[in-house]
Amino acid sequence: MKILFSKVLTNTDIQKRLAVPNNSLKHFELENGNCSKSFEVKDENGFTWPFRCYVRNDGAYKKPVLSSGWRQFVLNKGVHQGDLITLYKDVEAEASYKIEVQRKIKLLGKECWYNLEPDQPTGATAQDKRKILLFGKECGYFLEPEQPTDATGEVIQD
Repeated sequence: MKILFSKVLTNTDIQKRLAVPNNSLKHFELENGNCSKSFEVKDENGFTWPFRCYVRNDGAYKKPVLSSGWRQFVLNKGVHQGDLITLYKDVEAEASYKIEVQRKIKLLGKECWYNLEPDQPTGATAQDKRKILLFGKECGYFLEPEQPTDATGEVIQD
């Protein structure tokens, strides 16, 4: 598997579409003249998600995005702003893509990334119990519910 890109997700990535780094566009193999391509991506559970990569067909900067299917993935997987996604392509299997989602947590005073539970049901909420390995022991913990924040990271008061 080859990493196509990794990205910490922004509010726009979560609410509308995923902005793809321009240098990753070549890996989506858009045919000459086409401005979009549909493809399937497998998550950690082996579930297949249909995505569409779309680029502007005017101007020098193509501005690629993942549009169709992306929002459904975000909603079903409980992906949040600040999560890290990594998109992979299997260089040996034609057009085989994989996606991984990680969330930042503080562990023993240090920030680290952990994979969202592979066996977690789709649509799970932040209230679900999660497990991590700590010094070789499996530990359970609960995530605090997220508070909405603005673009600067400040908590939005209701």
